[in-house]
Amino acid sequence: MSRQPLRHYAKHPSFSAMGCPRTVLVLAFPGALLLNAAGPLEVFAAAARVLGDAFARQPPYRVVLASPAGGPIESISGIVVQTRALADIGGDEAVDTLIVIGGPGVTVVEQNSGVIDWLRARVPALRRVCSVGTGAFALAAAGLLEGRRVVTHWKFADDLQRSYPSLDVERSALFLRDEGLWTCGGAAAGIDLGLALLEEDLGPHAALALARYFTVFLRRSAEQSQLSATLKAQSDALRTDRDQRLVRLHAWMAENLGGDLRVERLAERFGMSPRHFARAYVAATGGTPAQTVETLRLEAACRLLETSAEPVKRIAVSTGFGNEERMRRSFQRQLGISPLGYRSRARTRQLEGQAPMQGQTGYRHDEAVLVGLSRIAN
Repeated sequence: MSRQPLRHYAKHPSFSAMGCPRTVLVLAFPGALLLNAAGPLEVFAAAARVLGDAFARQPPYRVVLASPAGGPIESISGIVVQTRALADIGGDEAVDTLIVIGGPGVTVVEQNSGVIDWLRARVPALRRVCSVGTGAFALAAAGLLEGRRVVTHWKFADDLQRSYPSLDVERSALFLRDEGLWTCGGAAAGIDLGLALLEEDLGPHAALALARYFTVFLRRSAEQSQLSATLKAQSDALRTDRDQRLVRLHAWMAENLGGDLRVERLAERFGMSPRHFARAYVAATGGTPAQTVETLRLEAACRLLETSAEPVKRIAVSTGFGNEERMRRSFQRQLGISPLGYRSRARTRQLEGQAPMQGQTGYRHDEAVLVGLSRIAN
């Protein structure tokens, strides 16, 4: 496997490639969702073997899985894993990053005075504290999220807000960062969180190497919604007529944004005449094929403007707009902003360290963008 030169790594000023491994502590419990833990744990555990070079000789991370009582715990899937007792991780054992995962068993953690006391005593000294999914409930119970903007799994966002009214609960973002606090939507988004944490430490080249290793896209940014335009289109189809062919069509559309997605081509792939397909599509989804195509292309363009340095002209071609002018008109019509303006605002917020707002199809940096994306997504 080819290696990037070592100079690409060790982005964080306090993080040295040759220093002692940083301890990443994952707090689990009986009834936890194992995927919440596996995503970020695998990212950190794989860093040494994927990055190689100095990191192979001196691993950058040491991962520890703990639970309130220690010993074997059974996850919600029935898989049993071995853990250390949280109380055994004393103050002399330096913890760099704490990740509290979620699952139905988190309610027991909320009521465990020993865990709550440990969190209150140790978290203020940590460089980073994170929650995945409903793990946010445990941090909130310890009073560690007061007045903070946080995210949890979309299904439990209202419950978190009702249980802890002082929180500002975001309902759709993949993950949010508020200084040293990171909260994540849950499940597979834990991988995105792990990659973002690693990128903060070791830079984008390292995160890209890990993303390629895990064969995931680098990267779904924090600004992307838990429910993307593609998933929404698929959900709409299932909610209306349960037509698996339409779900497969939406997935194919998202994978071929640069291709011919005119209604005639879609109808041919679906096995209908263009007129019949157009009527059936509106009946099934409530929108036209052209609206869905534009939503998918706009979302993809927003993601590339956010996360890459690709020229606008190249983004317009790769996302299927064809040329920069056509993409500019779509942005102005639907979002009220140009692609360059969108990228500028996104970068300004990133430089200022502001947590981005979130729109229904994945991106929001102001009310105009939210209104535009909401309009074409619904």
